[in-house]
Amino acid sequence: MSTSDNNRLFSFMPLMPDGAPAPAVMLEADLIRFLRLDELGVKNPANTLRYYRERGKLRATRIGNRNCYTIEAALEFLQKMTKKCEETT
Repeated sequence: MSTSDNNRLFSFMPLMPDGAPAPAVMLEADLIRFLRLDELGVKNPANTLRYYRERGKLRATRIGNRNCYTIEAALEFLQKMTKKCEETT
C-alpha cells in the first residue's frame, strides 16, 4: 500500500513525528516512533508493545520472523486507547 493509498483510506494522512508520511507497514522501531513511546519516556518501548500485543490491544502481522504493524492496526490501537481513556474520565 502506497502513501496515496493511505490518503484514500483515511480522511487524513497519518504522519510520523518528523512529518513524513507513515508507512503502510511499520517495523517495531517505526511503530515506537509513530506512537512516540521513545519521546514519552517509556522505559522499554519494545516491552510495552509486547504487553499490548499479548493483551489483544495491538495487532501485529508476522512477516518472516518479525512483528510488523499496519497503519490500520496502529490507528485502531490509538482509537481503543482513546476510548478507554474517555471511559475512565
